[in-house]
Amino acid sequence: MKFILLFLPIFLFSQPFHDSKKIKTLSSSVVKLFNVSVKPNYYQPWQMRAQKFSTGSGVIIKDKFILTAAHVVSNSVYLEAKKSSNPKKFIAQVKWISHDADLALLEIEDETFFEGTQAIDLGTLPHRQDGVAVYGYPQGGNEISITQGIISRIEHTVYVHSDFDLLSLQIDAAINPGNSGGPVFDVDGNIIGIAMQALSSADNIGYLVPTPIIKHFLNDIKDGKYDGFPDDGLYIQGMENKTIKSHYNMQDKTGVLITHIVPQSSSDGYLKKDDVLLKIDGETLSDDATILMKENGRVAANYLIRSHHIGEKFEVTVLRKGKELSLEILSKPLVALIPFEHDKLPKYYIFGGVVFMPLTKNYLFEWGRNWVQKAPIHFVDIVKNSNFPSTKQKEIVFVQSILADRENAGYEMSQSIVQKVNSKKIDSFSNFVKAIRNSKEKNIIVSLEGGQKIILNQEKSAQANKRLLKRYGIKNEFYLQ
Repeated sequence: MKFILLFLPIFLFSQPFHDSKKIKTLSSSVVKLFNVSVKPNYYQPWQMRAQKFSTGSGVIIKDKFILTAAHVVSNSVYLEAKKSSNPKKFIAQVKWISHDADLALLEIEDETFFEGTQAIDLGTLPHRQDGVAVYGYPQGGNEISITQGIISRIEHTVYVHSDFDLLSLQIDAAINPGNSGGPVFDVDGNIIGIAMQALSSADNIGYLVPTPIIKHFLNDIKDGKYDGFPDDGLYIQGMENKTIKSHYNMQDKTGVLITHIVPQSSSDGYLKKDDVLLKIDGETLSDDATILMKENGRVAANYLIRSHHIGEKFEVTVLRKGKELSLEILSKPLVALIPFEHDKLPKYYIFGGVVFMPLTKNYLFEWGRNWVQKAPIHFVDIVKNSNFPSTKQKEIVFVQSILADRENAGYEMSQSIVQKVNSKKIDSFSNFVKAIRNSKEKNIIVSLEGGQKIILNQEKSAQANKRLLKRYGIKNEFYLQ
């Protein structure tokens, strides 16, 4: 399935969803956002991309914050907000941002902006078939747009902006450019979600960030810092096959088999490979790793883990060698070998015209939203099947590109993974840089996955760097922060 980042619904009912008084109140608190952003360039990590102008929507909530989607204001260099009742644009700033949940809170420098507005309350998680109204500023006009739809599905979904899975609401209305970050209201005028993304391969399927995720974000920042959402660190296998259930003495039980535990993750030190996970926080797992959400059907059991805050404990029941055990586990953040970085510049190191980088999802996303099909297959395989660090491998360092020069002529190893520098095994980008800088050898031998080697003379490589930085207009031969 292909998702796109967001914006609007077009399903109309014969009767108005809100009366004129409520429409006026809600409309006065829905704002249009104007953002100028500049993104890093992971193909050429020493420079930024051209600035981009985009619009989105937001809603005023308590404490004079504007709630919107993170991707609307991500990489912002200049941000403004405008009310429907006033053509004047006010300067805004990002105060808090959750890239995981695709949410952000904005501040307005001039508090007169809030005159004539009302802070809108958050509602509860709706039920399927509940009616909703989407307010915002989609492309195609300057005035506020109001459209209606229903909640068609409640499930865990991968958020396009972060590639992180969280609870979401699906509505039977498309989400179009400009509605991003806009509020979706229930019949009482409470916020039940923030417009997030759409399914591009189908008509009238939009996705919202629901209030449980919004509330998690708002509660998280109460202590003055953002921690994010926890992860269990488990790789699992469904147990729908009768023979595998019999082998693990499941009898009339349901659950999933634990096949791997990520080192340093929440479950590390508590759970073991070949444990059968039966319950999380008292909720029974099915053989396909889902739990019952009462009126809203079934949802991925990971929803229970994500509902906790980092540092809180969650309870699990496992079947270990035929015996049931109950354990309390301290929740920790996601641990990844190939991370998704936000609000950071890409690291790189140029040696002899060869550009080296640590592998991130940001780099893979340069292939677009179909990166799984288009990016180098060996990188995709790691992300999908073994995206966890170990004591032997904390980061993956790879050859990003080669800036053509007589010193590196004949080397064509882009996207190759670095294994050693001379005789030193490379487990992180920082150790890779140290291995080159601290070497006393005449030549640097970079051993790559598959047995290939890049051998460069230290003195000549330094001279090549000077030529290449001038030729390509590169200010620094490295960024290591």
